[in-house]
Amino acid sequence: MTPHAVKKRIILDVDTGHDDALAIIMAASDKRLELLGITVTAGNQILEKTLKNTLNVTQALGLNVPVYSGMHRPLLQDLATAERIHGESGLDGPVFRPPVRGAEPLHAVQYLIDTVMKEPVGSITLVAVGPLTNIAMAVRLCPDFAHRLSELIIMGGSMTHGNVTPSAEFNIHADPESASIVFSSGAPLVMIGLDCTTRVTLTDALYDRFAGISGPAGYIFSASMAHYIRSCKQYIGESPAMHDPCCVAWAVNPSIFTWKNHFVAIECRGNYTRGRTIVDQTGVSSEKPNAKVVYAIQPEPFWEQLEASLRHFSNVS
Repeated sequence: MTPHAVKKRIILDVDTGHDDALAIIMAASDKRLELLGITVTAGNQILEKTLKNTLNVTQALGLNVPVYSGMHRPLLQDLATAERIHGESGLDGPVFRPPVRGAEPLHAVQYLIDTVMKEPVGSITLVAVGPLTNIAMAVRLCPDFAHRLSELIIMGGSMTHGNVTPSAEFNIHADPESASIVFSSGAPLVMIGLDCTTRVTLTDALYDRFAGISGPAGYIFSASMAHYIRSCKQYIGESPAMHDPCCVAWAVNPSIFTWKNHFVAIECRGNYTRGRTIVDQTGVSSEKPNAKVVYAIQPEPFWEQLEASLRHFSNVS
């Protein structure tokens, strides 16, 4: 980055589990990004736990980034967590010191609205890597919110298959109504779904490549990914995909991805397809495209970025 280059200003919306923790590390370490704040929602675990996990990670890294607690449940349905993958805490594996600092008093949704509305149009990038409940509430309370974003990068959905049902990806399935609100909001959307994220899976060889990195980020990686690998192999029969970090990688370097503009709608009612992202790949709906749909990534530049992020914290005690 040149001395006068302008950093991309981002807000990260998380439901901190294992891959969220890596997304935080990547967002906080890259010199091309300015991490303004982190908002938290329920998803991988209940809000109390995802908030605690977020505070633990930021404290361990020594980050001076405000954390805001948000929605504790989906808009209409009951919360269904991903405990079997992320564990009882939502971030099983690492051991943290008790958090010294708590969440900010302002609700996450109000923080999102206040920050985006007071800044110039197109100056804030929102990276959403959990269920979209916080974002949907911001859109409902402030319709102009969506149009003022530079980009809304979403980890969610798929053009083909699901990972929580045969049709639906977890984050969208966790709150389809919120996803529908966001996808119809007019925000400049980037959908990074399973078609892309499953191309960067953490094999045992890749784990060994990074596991010896020193510092708090290296520790979080080693301890959390050991659990993540075990649980994914046990319950889905394969190495874990780096879902959430892909969104931060896009914020920094979209050139390593392949994407097309498509119209995307969210199925909210089907008995077998609730939470499915309906991607019009042929234009048959005649609807105007509302999202960049990302379906591939160059793996090695991604792994290099992750490694650089982990090494960034090597000298942090």
